Amino acid sequence: MSLLSRPMILGALEALASELMAAERTQRVEIVLAGGAALVLLYNAREATRDVDVCSIEFESSTGLREAARRVADSLDLPEDWLNDGAKGYLKGFLPGEVLLDRPSLLIRALGPQQLLAMKLSAWRDDVDISDARLLLPEVQGEREEVWQAVEPFLLPGRELKARYAFEDLWESVHGS
Repeated sequence: MSLLSRPMILGALEALASELMAAERTQRVEIVLAGGAALVLLYNAREATRDVDVCSIEFESSTGLREAARRVADSLDLPEDWLNDGAKGYLKGFLPGEVLLDRPSLLIRALGPQQLLAMKLSAWRDDVDISDARLLLPEVQGEREEVWQAVEPFLLPGRELKARYAFEDLWESVHGS
């Protein structure tokens, strides 16, 4: 599978907005990016990501949005699932953040940094999660317990202890004990 770079992601999202506009939808689609794509676009966290994870009720219920995403995949030679809701398993609650793209047919936001950090702490699978979390930590302002309290509501049930250990390790590696 090829990786999606920042320019590829932005191009695909612009193409998605164009597809939605061409479909003459009466209502603007709003989606929120999670995971690697949000980090690539917001913070230049890394060169690329595998896909564009969205968390949006509209993605699940909108045949038009899914069809537009498939047309974009075909026209740009992207994987069929380049835009997907695979990150929803790492979501608890919903905290929309910064606007990434604002077009008449499409509004795209990232998740807020607190929720992005909570996702990375809940997953804590590999060096990518650790690197992403290290990048996100300064985006959540406050002392150790204030930051933890800002992140805690978005942790996955059953992963709170893992996330707390990950957070403590992360905090100490960045700020010392």
